[in-house]
Amino acid sequence: MRSPTDSSRAAAAAARFLPIGVILLAWELVTRTGFVNPYVFPPVSEVLLRWLTMMTDGSAFRPLWDTLWRASLGLSAAIVVGVPLGILMGRLRWAEWFFEPLFSFAFPLPKIALIPLFVQWFGLFDLSKVMLIFTDCLFPLVIFSYHGAKGVSQIYLWSAQARGTGRWRALWRVVLPLSLASIYDGIQVAVVVALLVAVVTEMVSGGSGLGYAMIRAYRFGDVRTAFATLLNISLIGFMLYWAAQMVRTRLLFWHTLES
Repeated sequence: MRSPTDSSRAAAAAARFLPIGVILLAWELVTRTGFVNPYVFPPVSEVLLRWLTMMTDGSAFRPLWDTLWRASLGLSAAIVVGVPLGILMGRLRWAEWFFEPLFSFAFPLPKIALIPLFVQWFGLFDLSKVMLIFTDCLFPLVIFSYHGAKGVSQIYLWSAQARGTGRWRALWRVVLPLSLASIYDGIQVAVVVALLVAVVTEMVSGGSGLGYAMIRAYRFGDVRTAFATLLNISLIGFMLYWAAQMVRTRLLFWHTLES
């Protein structure tokens, strides 16, 4: 027998997705009544049918894999570089003095504008895409890690040093744990950025992946496949963000309780 708490949670989840259902219903009605050209904006039922066909015949999985491995590689490299760099900037004056102006200056720059430059440097295919994903993800990771480390009270470091902990070890044993909530906020942002940049670079540079599959479908007039691929991108983005949120809740449970 379901408890009242379970029922309320189910009702809250249903209410959260209700606006999406309303939009999809309106989409279906507008396209079926002839207000919109179905060859430009197909009915949602036909898009879902095409998506199911792509999933069952396996044609959706190769582009999905190509996009995910590029996004994962660029994101992983950005985490390895960005988190330590942000912590150093937050606790060491020379690192803050040197790097903070560079990131402040470059942060407003739309990184997508670097695609021609990266293609010139790293070639047309995978390396240029991964490097652009790395560059785009690096900024939120460095900035969130920097602010998290800078916000750690000096009292904790003094207490650690009074017990014989060295300066560099204190960064690992004191600053990093206390900065995890902010760092993980940066990772959540970077996960979405990685997927977005991967898709955009595939649209521009071609080759393979979800972005290329969507542009190719549009070029051949297969609008239903293009929308089905867009649905795949949306679902992957939602699942990645949801998974990151679940990991945050389990690993940083004390921060959730405090907030």
